[in-house]
Amino acid sequence: MRSYPAAVLGAGVSGEGVCELLKSLDWDYRVYDEQGRVFDQEEACSCSIVISSPGFHSKHPWKLLAQRYGKRVLSEVDFSSYFIKSKIIGITGTNGKTSVTSFLTHLWKAIGRNAMSAGNIGYPLSRSVINEKTNSTIFLEISSFQAEDMASIKLESLLWTNIDTDHIDYHGSMEKYFRAKANLMRFTESNKIFVGQCVVDYAKEINFKLPKEINVVSNKIDFLDNNEDSNFFTTQPQRLNLSLIRAFLKKQNVNSRELAGALRSYFPEPHRLQRLEIINDVTFWDDSKATNFASAIAACRNFKGNVLWIGGGKNKGGCIEELAQKIKPLIKKAFLIGESGKVLGKIFKRIGMPYSLCNSLEHAVKQAFLEASAMSNILLSPGFSSFDTFKNYQERGNLFQKFVSEIRAFHNLNITHKIA
Repeated sequence: MRSYPAAVLGAGVSGEGVCELLKSLDWDYRVYDEQGRVFDQEEACSCSIVISSPGFHSKHPWKLLAQRYGKRVLSEVDFSSYFIKSKIIGITGTNGKTSVTSFLTHLWKAIGRNAMSAGNIGYPLSRSVINEKTNSTIFLEISSFQAEDMASIKLESLLWTNIDTDHIDYHGSMEKYFRAKANLMRFTESNKIFVGQCVVDYAKEINFKLPKEINVVSNKIDFLDNNEDSNFFTTQPQRLNLSLIRAFLKKQNVNSRELAGALRSYFPEPHRLQRLEIINDVTFWDDSKATNFASAIAACRNFKGNVLWIGGGKNKGGCIEELAQKIKPLIKKAFLIGESGKVLGKIFKRIGMPYSLCNSLEHAVKQAFLEASAMSNILLSPGFSSFDTFKNYQERGNLFQKFVSEIRAFHNLNITHKIA
């Protein structure tokens, strides 16, 4: 098979990782991207195998073309898993999967076990092959895009945190989104699958039969010890995710003392309900990672109504009316940005929710601060994708932090002038 080049669909992070792996295997390859080289009939005939990045839908014409010519089409994760010797723990869910992935990797290292994070967290599994250590565990964050195409991976365990509306624009419906994630259960022994109660509840709604032996974690809030009440996992939805983590760790012979130590030393990934500055008794919070409705609502529930909410962006197919109704009692005023701003504004006007339509993130941040009273919270938790205006949620969060820093600098300058 290696006498013919592999076809790599996608020139992004996953595609680059596959290319590195293929190089290490002395396997020739060609990269195809919709903004670059086109995968046509001639290319399909001359390749040995097709390895696809998650951005290519299962019905993408290039994938269908390859299958028509009898070529095996594998996802980046499936292909990479053939060369992995480590145990792979799969982690999926609508909200919190990145935090669960990074925390478990941190915990494993804290107790002296080899571990790596990979997958949707930004480090493709293909790169893990090259950097793999002996007796290691890979915590693999898996998006619905990746899960839908998986066909052969072997998972040691699966943690499915929760399910809520997301990526409907890609999958077509909530049920198809759920079934894409449910595909992962095919590759895991039933008694090693851990799911949140909401996953079970939705499965019942659509008459989806879950394996009987799975471990179901209730919706109860799992509190930390009193001396840990400032920990990241005291916020929503992380409290529920902590319950899932604890259930999984009981089966992994990790005791409560080891868990408590890891919680104290853990620093969450940036842009996940991150407290930035307190200026004039106004606290700024960066939750740019909140790219769906459920995560934005969960973030707002951490406060007691005194929230100036910055929200909006590119809609991924959810019901905006439902978001508006659920978030209304949780916030004081909305500052709306992006493509969805006008739609949200019309709904808020109709239901009597104060709002300002802002022409940029900078405008929203500075306008919110001008209107903030003492003890207010200015929360960037958009509830929408960033791709209408920004490269990704990281760029959106970084700019938010920049604008907050500018407010701090201006505030300090005014204080200096008053003293002088």
